[in-house]
Amino acid sequence: MKILSTNVYVGPNTWASFPLIKYVLDLGVLEEWPSVRLGAGFIDGLVDALPGLVEHGCSYGSAGGFLRRLREDEGTWMGHIMEHCALEIQNVGGSEVTFGRTRSTGEPGQYNMVYAYRQRDVGLEAGELALKLLLHLLPNELRADIDFRFEEDFDFQDELKDFVLRAQKREFGPSTASLVKAAEDRDIPWLRLNQYSLVQFGHGVHQHRIQATITSETRHIAVEIACDKEDTHRLLNDLGLPVPRQYMIYSERRAIAAAERIGYPVVVKPLNANHGRGVSINLTEADQVAIAFRQALEQGTGRAVLVESFIEGFDHRMLVVDKELVAVAKRVPGHVVGDGKSSVSELIDVVN
Repeated sequence: MKILSTNVYVGPNTWASFPLIKYVLDLGVLEEWPSVRLGAGFIDGLVDALPGLVEHGCSYGSAGGFLRRLREDEGTWMGHIMEHCALEIQNVGGSEVTFGRTRSTGEPGQYNMVYAYRQRDVGLEAGELALKLLLHLLPNELRADIDFRFEEDFDFQDELKDFVLRAQKREFGPSTASLVKAAEDRDIPWLRLNQYSLVQFGHGVHQHRIQATITSETRHIAVEIACDKEDTHRLLNDLGLPVPRQYMIYSERRAIAAAERIGYPVVVKPLNANHGRGVSINLTEADQVAIAFRQALEQGTGRAVLVESFIEGFDHRMLVVDKELVAVAKRVPGHVVGDGKSSVSELIDVVN
């Protein structure tokens, strides 16, 4: 089973009006091995690896339809199975996608397989991981006939965990995601221009670009001030607004000294970073500050780290468009609340 070619459609195409990834697959010897011939061990292993497949309706249009296709009558072929796996892997990673199609090219054993994606690289990685999973689930009697380097220590759950972490790093932040959703609601086409938050709305002379919440209309000096946490702190303080005590430091020793000067609890964070990366809060002792300092250095783009007094409260992100407040998001860190019975792992499963 090989991928003969790959195409990424970023807009309307011959298959759908939205972005798709297309693979041309050659099943090789697997053309003679539909799911029912691969056996219950293959199907059960597939569902154990990706339990969400039980919700796929497939052509039946209701939950469980895809599993019926796998088990009933003549079964279904590997290209179709890979399509569903690529979709489900993306769903696990946080990209909710459902559309897929697998059709013969007219050549024996060759298929056009297409599926939707939200993030280009995440979609491509999902296809590659789906192929890897399916081949490792094959019965031993088939492996000798497959041109593929099988890994004896292959652990799909570890691979999936790494995939999810990479997918989450590529997700839009809440502000960018809200703007993209607003564009979609207004039938405005958009295109992601890099792996981060650079997005183009519209085409040609009508196009506009944003970088997160920064647009072509945003004043440069305002951006420079807002991106510098120390400058922002100083300006707000000069205006008479309440702000935490803050020190900018460059060493672990000075971080601890600053924390003791401010008084515990404290916050340690990078001078330059976003999405809350490298921020440690409610630190109450020197060892915690030392660890937080190293984490802040890893996540920041420079050598400077901020130590601030810790102020408890809610965290809100406010979006202003043309001097009008249009949206407010309350940011809640991932957490669980104990019930006196369940383990932390069980509580996490409930939340997820």
